[in-house]
Amino acid sequence: MSILETMTLSVALGTDAFSVAVACGCGAREISRKNVIKASSVIALFHIIMPLIGFYGVDFLEKLLLKIFNIQGDLNNTLSLVGAGLLMLLGFYMIVERWLEKEDEPCNFHLEGLGLLVLAISVSIDSLSVGIGLGMLGNINPMITLIIGPMAGLMMVAGLRCGSRIGCFIGDKAQSLGGVALILLGLHFAGLI
Repeated sequence: MSILETMTLSVALGTDAFSVAVACGCGAREISRKNVIKASSVIALFHIIMPLIGFYGVDFLEKLLLKIFNIQGDLNNTLSLVGAGLLMLLGFYMIVERWLEKEDEPCNFHLEGLGLLVLAISVSIDSLSVGIGLGMLGNINPMITLIIGPMAGLMMVAGLRCGSRIGCFIGDKAQSLGGVALILLGLHFAGLI
C-alpha cells in the first residue's frame, strides 16, 4: 500500500470516531482534557488492535483452507476481489448508516469505564472489517495499523474538542465522506480505477 492509500484509509476509518466525537462534543458543554486524552487513546488502541485481528484471522483461515483443500493460485485472486468488495460494501454501509438510524441522539456514551469500552468497540468494528478486507487483498503490511490507530485517535480529539463549535450536523457528513473514500479504495484495489 502506498502512503496515499494508507492515509486515505486511515482518515476514512477515523471519520466514524470523528462523527461520534462531534456528537459527544455537541451534547456536552466541556469535556475535560483528561477524558479527551483517555477516550482518544482507547479509540486509537482499538483502531490498531481490530484491523490486526481481522488481518491475521484471514491469514490463518487462508492457510487452513490451503492445507485442508490443497488449493493454489485461484484462492489468492478470489480473496483479493472479495477483500476489495468488502471495502466497497463497508463504504456503502457508512454512507447509508445514518439514514437507517431512527432518532438522533447527540451522545449516548460515557467517556469512562464500560461506556468508553462500548464506544471504542462500536467505532472500531469498521476497522475489523477493513482488516479482514486487507487480509484478503494480501501483500499488505500490518504495520499500517500504526498509522490507522493514531489517526483515529487524533480525529477523536478533533471531534471532542470542536464538536460544540463546528455544529452537530458535520459528523454525518464526515462519515459519508469516509464511506466514499472506502468505496474508491475498494474500486482501486479491484483494479477498476
